[in-house]
Amino acid sequence: MRKTVLFLLIITVFLSCSSEKDKLSENYSLAFETDEAIPITRQMNETPNAPMASSGYSERSTVIEKKIIKDANIGVEVSDYKIFRIKLDSMVRSFNGYISNDNLYNNDESINCDVVIRIPEKNFDKFLTNLEKGGAKTLYKNVSTRDVTEEFIDIEARLKNKKSVEKRYAQLLNKARTVKDILEIEEKLRVIREEIESTQGRLNYLSSQVSLSTINLNIVQKLDFKYQPIKEKNFFQLLIKSLDRGWKALLQFLLFVFKLWPFIIIIAAAIFVYFKYRNRKKEKKHKKDK
Repeated sequence: MRKTVLFLLIITVFLSCSSEKDKLSENYSLAFETDEAIPITRQMNETPNAPMASSGYSERSTVIEKKIIKDANIGVEVSDYKIFRIKLDSMVRSFNGYISNDNLYNNDESINCDVVIRIPEKNFDKFLTNLEKGGAKTLYKNVSTRDVTEEFIDIEARLKNKKSVEKRYAQLLNKARTVKDILEIEEKLRVIREEIESTQGRLNYLSSQVSLSTINLNIVQKLDFKYQPIKEKNFFQLLIKSLDRGWKALLQFLLFVFKLWPFIIIIAAAIFVYFKYRNRKKEKKHKKDK
């Protein structure tokens, strides 16, 4: 009897444990299914904000290189222009630059030369330092810088967009079937390509101005000016010269008149006929009066 009761108790405990285990498994499966049913956006919103591992890389990748245009206007006074010019040309070549414009003009008081020099931006400051050490007296110096980074980025972005539009128009042109569509797309392509050329030209100009700095150099050498009056001819020489010019003018007039001889004969004949006709008319009138 006791063994039977003990057996029944063991069976009852085993069944109760298995039922609780089934309940736990069912609850776990329901929870798992509920988690999967949550929308992705909700999960993202409920996830706590954590620092992104790629943020440092994105910040480094967006570092923008500055685009600076450097210009300088300098005036110098030298004691010997030829010697200074030889040194200047040699210095420009040593700094990998070149002279884009050179104007020389002289007068009785000075020698003046305006030179436009293009120097790589990295050598700009060194060139100015060496120029000031070249033995010339600096009359004035003006250095200016312009930051064109924003304009450079804007032009690059617009150029990229225009090229993308050009590519789409080219794709549409390949798919066009009617003459009207082909002509319209070709006109759009012509306009966008002109805009691309203009934008690319502006970008090339800015790139040139950034990579090569401009130096406007004015060189002056003062000369020892001495006034020397011009020796004038005496009165008799001037009188003979005036008579000679008058005689030549008379000859030129006579030659001009002789060139018009056909017209002179015609005019003389016309005058002769006119007076003859007038005299006859007067004679007829005089006879009638008698």
